[in-house]
Amino acid sequence: MERKKREERASGPHLKVALAGAIDWWEEHGRNFPWRNTVDPFRILVAELLLQRSRSGSVRSVYIDLFERWPTPTDLKVADTGSILAVIEPLGLQQRASRIKELASAWDDLDQVPTDVAGLQQLPGIGPYSAKATAAAMSWSAQPPIDSVSSRVMKRLLGDLSDGKDDDELAISVYSHAPEGRWRDLNWAILDIAAAVCMPKIPRCDDCPISADCGWSNP
Repeated sequence: MERKKREERASGPHLKVALAGAIDWWEEHGRNFPWRNTVDPFRILVAELLLQRSRSGSVRSVYIDLFERWPTPTDLKVADTGSILAVIEPLGLQQRASRIKELASAWDDLDQVPTDVAGLQQLPGIGPYSAKATAAAMSWSAQPPIDSVSSRVMKRLLGDLSDGKDDDELAISVYSHAPEGRWRDLNWAILDIAAAVCMPKIPRCDDCPISADCGWSNP
């Protein structure tokens, strides 16, 4: 009986309600980052480079400063690498300055902007995660990248029904029930729920917008 209840909770109707609730919560409480407020895929790609091994809060000011000084790929293409480094230096990982410049050069020379994950991965410095994140942010893809943070929320939501699923299977199990056209928003909602309430060690289930349908808080 308990297994059946868990299966029902992780089934289509219940899961759709939970995911819609997550998006509703995000619309009111989600974090506001400048790379979430742009429709420029180049800027999102640069944000993904800056976010590697860096906290979002630290990246915010660097991102703003970077594009205030060099608003376009052409500007960054001709910028001095040392000047770029001076702006992003608070984040560490100095090689990112040259990667940003290489990306800007390649982007500026494009005949057509790639609009899928495979095409984005052909750009210098862009791996699978950054490509998937950018495609999702632009609403080009219905399957955002999965990392340890988003995986934690999804595994807890599905409970033991997530056992044995790899990241791709986990993403399909969740995102196939997302409200139509809201995959990007759901991805950001999951990340923000993880940051605000679904902590690794002691989740704040009482404050979680999806706790009523969560396998972790309803074992």
